[in-house]
Amino acid sequence: MKTKKQPRKNIKKHISSKIKLMIVDAYGVALHGGYPLTSKYLAKKFKKDSKVIQKVMYDKYFNLAAERKISQKQAWVLALKELSIPTSWKEVRKIHYSFFKVNMPAILCLQSYDCRMLLLSKNTRSQFADTEKKIMFKQHFDRVINTWELKLPKADKKTIHYICRTEHCKPREIVMIDDQASNLIAAKKMGVKTVHFRNIKQCKRELDAIFG
Repeated sequence: MKTKKQPRKNIKKHISSKIKLMIVDAYGVALHGGYPLTSKYLAKKFKKDSKVIQKVMYDKYFNLAAERKISQKQAWVLALKELSIPTSWKEVRKIHYSFFKVNMPAILCLQSYDCRMLLLSKNTRSQFADTEKKIMFKQHFDRVINTWELKLPKADKKTIHYICRTEHCKPREIVMIDDQASNLIAAKKMGVKTVHFRNIKQCKRELDAIFG
């Protein structure tokens, strides 16, 4: 059943004349789930090191798929083969998808700030589409970008330049939120306000300071 979108008119807004756009990371901020949870699940089930699984499954093969160098299916198959995990790629995909859900407390918090919200994700086309079909997250944002479609890296100045051009704003008029600090480095150097997301309370505190 499709979830009803939270009407923004009912949310008290934090207003800033300086910030026009909020760039929000998908997995880890707007959405629950992702490779860390899948890695921990597989580690427990098959008695392996979750950090090793994460490194192989996400850092090595998923990143290749997100850069269009291999397919999403190949990423699953190659990772399982290298890790010697005796299960099918379809079963792992099913487990992976089972953890996905919208982080509504975080979404409602971010919607309380008076600016456009853009979801920025680095994902493969198939996994991004499957996630939307399962939890319908796009309805909570003014715009959604999957860098796979643009053939652009997520944590790169080229991506910020593209967003500035298409959203008609300057870097200093943007705040970017991500749970991986490495994804914020390039944006911060360009003058984008950044928040390294750890939890909602900490994120809100930093956003309140940015919005004044």
